[in-house]
Amino acid sequence: MRGLWVKYQYQTQDILRFEWRVVLVLILLAALACLVIGLSFAAPETRGKWVNSAGLLFDVGGVVQLHISGLFDEILSLYGDEEKFPSGPPSHITRKIIDDPDSPVMMWIRTNLFFEGKTGFYFLLAGFVFQLLGTWA
Repeated sequence: MRGLWVKYQYQTQDILRFEWRVVLVLILLAALACLVIGLSFAAPETRGKWVNSAGLLFDVGGVVQLHISGLFDEILSLYGDEEKFPSGPPSHITRKIIDDPDSPVMMWIRTNLFFEGKTGFYFLLAGFVFQLLGTWA
């Protein structure tokens, strides 16, 4: 039964990563298109915007690729290693992540802001999108 659960988890993860693979390919194609337009076809007054857009899209592609490759999961799973920490994370880490049931909203914000690795990933993506919008606005 455990083998089926592990297989299900792997397939679910692979499906999610496949969707990100499609996003990565689209981002890289858009980046290459911006670069070609900027270096070959754009008017001199917009050439910098096109090249800057290509650079930002390559940045977003790099972050998405790191997510797909599992680098962020690997970094964040340091304290989840049961061989290294058989009783769970060290006590100073455990004290930081224990929630206070009297203030669930503040604990949700704190957990997502300081302990959830995907939040930083989404902040990076949002920053890249806003830079891209700022370039063209």
